[in-house]
Amino acid sequence: MPEVGKPGLPQLVILAGGKGTRLRALAGDLPKALMPVAGRPFIDHQLSLLADRGAHRILLCLGVGAEQIESHVGHGSQWGLHVDYVHESADNLAGTGGALTQALPALEDEFGVLYGDSYLPINYRAAYEAFTSSQAKALMTVYKNQGRWDKSNTRIDGNRVSFYSKSAPPGTADYIDYGLSYYRRTVIEKYRDYATPFDLSIILSDLVASNDLAAFEVNERFYEIGQPEGWAELDALLTTS
Repeated sequence: MPEVGKPGLPQLVILAGGKGTRLRALAGDLPKALMPVAGRPFIDHQLSLLADRGAHRILLCLGVGAEQIESHVGHGSQWGLHVDYVHESADNLAGTGGALTQALPALEDEFGVLYGDSYLPINYRAAYEAFTSSQAKALMTVYKNQGRWDKSNTRIDGNRVSFYSKSAPPGTADYIDYGLSYYRRTVIEKYRDYATPFDLSIILSDLVASNDLAAFEVNERFYEIGQPEGWAELDALLTTS
């Protein structure tokens, strides 16, 4: 239950429908969410972290390996969570943006989004409170990466994202999209008829252009298992923690 006097977190949507091609050398045909990390399927660690940080309601958007993942996670009760599902065709994936438009019937008025291969040890409540107080239509968590962990792709101006490009040339940005964002459902509704597949970056870029994307800076580095090096780092971290 939420702490007394503290608002509960909104629904958190995990985009976990991808093929995981970069991790195939390690995972084989296993979905990324079920890839063993420190002796347990990755999604166990991810859901444990989210529950510990105040999450209650999870929506898993699945494609490749959907049945295996749903069979493992179930209703989420072992983590004290309530988990719902939206399935898309594994042979006709809609992209990260398209996954959200397909999930519209299951989305709450406000919700957070993260990826099925990311482990983000931050204060989710603080990020959500920054979103609600910003009056913006969406919020992106950002990290002052300066090219260290991945390519920087974001600039901020005060509490707004002023630049975002997944193809930003080196030296043009010093922050990176950390991997957690919050939205009002009305933002996604505008893309209901957008042709799929399409990437969530299209929605984010449009929000930047209209000055409707708030920024929340975090100081904890991110982890992701989308490629072997990232998997090895997280495996080492969780094995020794």
